Amino acid sequence: MKIIDFFNEIADLTDIKYRIHLAKVVDGNIPGNIIARSKEEWKDWQKEKKVRERFPSPVEYIFSFGQINNESKEYVFGGIFKIEERQKEEYIVSYCEKYEELIGRVILTYSGENSRGSIFKPSYIIENSRITELLKNSYKGEKFPGIEKLNCSYKELKLVYDNNLEDWKSILSSIKGIYLLTDKKTGKHYIGSANGEKGIYGRWSEYIYGFDGGNKELIILKKIEGENYFKENFKFTILETMGMSISSEKIEERESMWKAKILTREWGYNLN
Repeated sequence: MKIIDFFNEIADLTDIKYRIHLAKVVDGNIPGNIIARSKEEWKDWQKEKKVRERFPSPVEYIFSFGQINNESKEYVFGGIFKIEERQKEEYIVSYCEKYEELIGRVILTYSGENSRGSIFKPSYIIENSRITELLKNSYKGEKFPGIEKLNCSYKELKLVYDNNLEDWKSILSSIKGIYLLTDKKTGKHYIGSANGEKGIYGRWSEYIYGFDGGNKELIILKKIEGENYFKENFKFTILETMGMSISSEKIEERESMWKAKILTREWGYNLN
C-alpha cells in the first residue's frame, strides 16, 4: 500500500507544508523502541535543530517514523507533530491528535537510494516507500536479535521486561550462562553468572528492577551515583551460554575464567 492510502494530507505532492522524518539508530538508540516506551522522549527527537534547518519554513507538520533496528529498512509510525515555534536551538512541537490510533501500528518500508538522509519531502517518500504492515496492536519493541548480536542498553532491556516480550523471555529463560555488564561512561565491566531456574532472564530482571543485582561493588556505585546512572550508562551482553542442566559449580568455574581473562577484578566492578 502507498503511504497516501493512510495519510491523505500529503497526496497533493506540494512538498510545502509537510516533511517525513525517518529517524535512524543513533549511538545505539533505536527509534522504534523509543516510540514504544515514551511519547515525550520521542517528541524530543523532533525538536533538535542543527546548523541547517531540518524543517524550513513554511513547513508546518512532521510525519515521524522510527527505524526498528540498525539494519532494517522498516520504520514504525511515531505520530504527526505540528511545529509551533522555531527557536534558535530547537523546534517547539506538539503532537497532533489525527492518526493517533495508528502510532506504533503502521510499518513503512523504505527503498530509496538516499541511505544517509533522514528528512524527506513527501513526494520522494511516496515514490520510494510502501506501507507493508498494519499491526493489530502497537509495536512493543525489537524482536530478539539472537545471542551473538545481543548488546542492549538498560532502557532497551527494560522495554523487553515491561512489555513482557515473549520471544526474549522464552529464549533467555531457557539458558544459563555468563553475562557482561558494561559501564559506557567509565569503560568498566562486571561479569556475572546466571544459574537459577529462570536462567539469564530471571537474573537480569534483578538489574532491571533493582539496578545493582545485589553485587557489592554495584551497590556502592548506586549509593554514590544513583539509579539514573544505571539507566543511562549500562549495557548488557552474553559471553557464554549453557544448558539448564549444567551445574552451578561448572558455571562458577567458567565465570571465574572470564573474570581472569577480562581483568574485571583488577579494573572492573568484580570484587571476587
